[in-house]
Amino acid sequence: VGSYREAWASYPVLVRQYRPEHNGGIVLSQIPPAADVWLCWLCDAGHVFVATPDEQRHRPGRERRRSSWCPECSELAAPRALPMRPPMAPAAAVRAQAEGMPAQGASAPGQARPAPGDAGTASGQAWAAQTAGGAVPAAPSPPPR
Repeated sequence: VGSYREAWASYPVLVRQYRPEHNGGIVLSQIPPAADVWLCWLCDAGHVFVATPDEQRHRPGRERRRSSWCPECSELAAPRALPMRPPMAPAAAVRAQAEGMPAQGASAPGQARPAPGDAGTASGQAWAAQTAGGAVPAAPSPPPR
């Protein structure tokens, strides 16, 4: 029945997925492979979907898995986005931890943090540099004797 049997012979997966009972009794060999008509197809997992013969023949990729012929199966087989990495600590907190002093906003209870105007001490200078977003200065050298 139909004159397009040889044209469809190179697409055995599509021949298997086409069901005349979903397409008004019309068999695939009656439809030209380049026809611009909507047809119902049934994938191996049982999903019924609509596509033109041309869309089905030109799905991306030369090596096609069984699931790649069905839009629902392809969506399920699509790679998932990786979970996001937790945010990194601010550079000021990392520098403070490296120097052995509490990070800004993370001082222990009962422990006083240096005030911004207390720039005479090394820890006061470090605190002022951290809050200003700059580099932490080296501790001042002791005065010569």
